[in-house]
Amino acid sequence: MPVTTSSRSSLSDTAEDSPLLVAVEATRLLREMRGIGRYVRAMLPRLVALRPELRLALFARNRGDVAALAEAVARDPSLRGRADVRHVRTMARSGADVFWYPWNIASPAPSRGAVVVTVHDVAPVALPDRRWTAWYKNFRWRRRYAATARHATVIVSDSSFTSDEVHRVLGFPRDRIHLALLAADDVAVPPPEADVGTLSRLGVRTPFVLTVGAADRRKNHALLERAMRRVLEEHPQASLVMAGPRRHRASHPSDAPWLRMLGFVSDGDLTALYRAAAALVMPSTYEGFGLPVLEAMRLGTPVICARASSLPEVAGDAAAWVEPNDEAALAATISRVLVDELLRSRMRAAGISQAARFTWDETARRTLHAFDDARRLFEDGQRSEPRAN
Repeated sequence: MPVTTSSRSSLSDTAEDSPLLVAVEATRLLREMRGIGRYVRAMLPRLVALRPELRLALFARNRGDVAALAEAVARDPSLRGRADVRHVRTMARSGADVFWYPWNIASPAPSRGAVVVTVHDVAPVALPDRRWTAWYKNFRWRRRYAATARHATVIVSDSSFTSDEVHRVLGFPRDRIHLALLAADDVAVPPPEADVGTLSRLGVRTPFVLTVGAADRRKNHALLERAMRRVLEEHPQASLVMAGPRRHRASHPSDAPWLRMLGFVSDGDLTALYRAAAALVMPSTYEGFGLPVLEAMRLGTPVICARASSLPEVAGDAAAWVEPNDEAALAATISRVLVDELLRSRMRAAGISQAARFTWDETARRTLHAFDDARRLFEDGQRSEPRAN
């Protein structure tokens, strides 16, 4: 697996000769419990564990967030003494060696310094909202991503697919894109004894298939709902559970009593859902990575995926594959997984093995390599600048 999309030197856990101060844009860290927030929380302790000379400066949005984040850092033995918390207004002039923006966008960007941006996807630009009322939103996203591409010394991407998209959509040089795949080995797995009670509290009955993700069009949930109507013809007892943010939350739409929409769920509740589900279904047409695939596989849940974007990189040979527009094939695959215990057993074993190939430690090593590369590129650029007379 390459470190970047071009040839680079090998990874190393050894510290640099000089200390490294990394400024981290952390304004969403206290509020974003899943998604990118989970990624950042997985990275911070591993970065300082792998690099003894590294120090972090975390930048929060307002006084209340600065105080709350500072308290959280003080409680965390892995970060205590290795990180401090400051107001984001001071980030651009903090004098850091590297400025890290883990939320897709480099803002507020420094006027000088090595800038590393983790780009999880470029969906807002690659798949703009087609409604005429969204023209200004689309314009703002294009401007933000364009500015990010200008400011970034190095971009870290979650997948080879996203690396290609960063180059294609943003025109960012391939030799400055670092690949750092995500993982799912950070969440403590509670014992299964409470799962029955959790399902009862959530109003979920078995057998069910699960999908996890926001209600974006690219998640392709409309295809899944149509496929489920076919599944119900053979398996009327089955249901579909959707976990993730919804614009309009409803537990049972009147025309689909087999559909349960839960909205956001905690990690503990999601673990229970994964363990009880007959399968996780990811019909997405566009994913920067697809973390629910690894989360489900780690817990032994069979996974059915659309063959699109980054999902083949993540799921490998461990998933059952369908084309992202094939309603009949998706319905047939769900039906087969519902009734074939031997198939589910094979998929469980394959998924556990696949998920074990991904670790947050490896993600952190590759991220540190990106920091080192960015600092080197910036310093080389500084040395090559002509001196003023």
